[in-house]
Amino acid sequence: MSDDAAAADRWPGAAARRDGRTLRIGHKGCHAVVPGNSLESLERAAALGVDAVEFDALPDGRGGLRLAHDPHDLAARPDAPTLEQALDRLCQPDLAHLGIDLDSKVPGDEALIVAALRERDLLDRVLVSTMEPPTLHALRALEPRLRLGWSVPRVRRDYLASRATRPLAIAAVLAARRLLPRTLVPALRDGRVDAVMAHHSLVTPSFARAILAHGELHVWTVDDPDRAAALFAIGVSGVISNDPRILPGGSR
Repeated sequence: MSDDAAAADRWPGAAARRDGRTLRIGHKGCHAVVPGNSLESLERAAALGVDAVEFDALPDGRGGLRLAHDPHDLAARPDAPTLEQALDRLCQPDLAHLGIDLDSKVPGDEALIVAALRERDLLDRVLVSTMEPPTLHALRALEPRLRLGWSVPRVRRDYLASRATRPLAIAAVLAARRLLPRTLVPALRDGRVDAVMAHHSLVTPSFARAILAHGELHVWTVDDPDRAAALFAIGVSGVISNDPRILPGGSR
């Protein structure tokens, strides 16, 4: 990216990386404060001083995308905001300073996402993240200018949270810390992605160094103040939390 392009880039990660600063990113807006994937949660996250907001885009079965994490979430909130409604709200002056991390949940929606971002001139303000490699490939082909984040590991539930699955999950995490950079670093170096979105259990100083040498590293989902402080000390690009108030420098 040229110096002129970087100067015009509205995604805050570029400036934060240059300045050695870690972004404070609100998960689903600020899900622990106001129920997430809602316009109200995005607004409250902005009031809490986040640098960027993350939210999910899920197909609604009617040809559109809504802010929902999974089908159960959408079934409980059939009137969840549409992607267009969320982007329109984020284009309003009081929220226009926020970076946007749009988490694409299911392959096949790439054209809808790109069209919505192009229509609102948001390509330089958004990072589209996903666990799905086919989505990353399709988005890069549709819009090479779009910043992409690869979310790892590819899981749908927190296996560390269950006593039954925790031993195996710990073993998997230890292996992933060592093996994943072998896949992620070439993807960053070749320009297939611009950022890695890593579960906090993966991130050690050595893991962070490997990724940060080639791109951004954003860590999800961190709701423990001590863990957040440790990640800020490592110098990751961003920390994603349901409660931005626990992040260093957070407001109440």
